[in-house]
Amino acid sequence: MDFPGLELTIRMTLVAGPDMRVFVPVRLYYKNTDPYAVQFSFDITPDTMVRWAFARELLAQGLTAPAGIGDVKITPVGPLHNRSLSIELESLDGYARLEGPAAPIKEWLTETFEVVAAGQESKVVDIDGFLDEILPR
Repeated sequence: MDFPGLELTIRMTLVAGPDMRVFVPVRLYYKNTDPYAVQFSFDITPDTMVRWAFARELLAQGLTAPAGIGDVKITPVGPLHNRSLSIELESLDGYARLEGPAAPIKEWLTETFEVVAAGQESKVVDIDGFLDEILPR
């Protein structure tokens, strides 16, 4: 199946401190060749892009309740009719917290589950192709 992927670009707030918030464009991307994951990226400077990949299921869980332990934590904020998401990313290189609207993310995520249904991810993974890529010949 030739599938170009699903992309969402939204504006989120990078919370850089108690009194410092910066609007940043955030890109979410989903491709059925990596059906378990979503790609998440944003620019912190004109020359520096932050890229993360995390479980699609984690994002789905984070829309309704706090989710994640470790380097990615997603928390819904506010009432259901006007919900936002807080996404915390942490690594040895640093920490970032972004806040943004939940509704467009939820709509985009619904589309990803229409492409590959929850629980069906293993049916579209090309294990042989993946092994060919990572194993030396």
